[in-house]
Amino acid sequence: GIDSGIFARELISNYLTALRSLKPQGDVNLKKILLKAHSKTVALGSSTACVVTLKRDRLCYANVGDSSFMVFRGKRLVYRSPTQHSFFNCPFSLGNWGDIVVAGTDGLFDNLFGSEIEEILQETEGRSCLQDLAWTIATVASMNSTSEDYDSPFAVAAESAGIEHIGGKVDDIIVIVAVIELYHSPVALCYGY
Repeated sequence: GIDSGIFARELISNYLTALRSLKPQGDVNLKKILLKAHSKTVALGSSTACVVTLKRDRLCYANVGDSSFMVFRGKRLVYRSPTQHSFFNCPFSLGNWGDIVVAGTDGLFDNLFGSEIEEILQETEGRSCLQDLAWTIATVASMNSTSEDYDSPFAVAAESAGIEHIGGKVDDIIVIVAVIELYHSPVALCYGY
């Protein structure tokens, strides 16, 4: 239900607005302008970006993801901007991230409250490498599982059922983290203990 094209159009509109606000002879920092435009873009979605300008005798650019440009001299390719991606067919992009899905076994959810996972996401601003994010969540859950001082979700549920249990619950812990964005296949990485 989200049109990521709206994000891309708002991004470029914000870029042009920022560009027009510069002094006519001012030095143009394409990356800075692109980041400013991105910070003002509120639409949901994401986009790669490639902006190019000529500064006197130099071609300058800011590029994110697999948008690109090529330079031909004498009808021969002399330069191609590098592709920026996490791995094949998963380019970096500017965006207002979609949903982050954290799934796992009971070993995860018996040892971490949703609010604690939320804190981990906020500490990484949700933009961490998915592999690192899954690993961090699994590590914290694992440490909590062996703690005798931690008031775990399992201990709270046991108490509600009239059963005494102190600390975490040692169990298999598998964590799957996925980020769902438009125009990208969901990317999921799984780590377990």
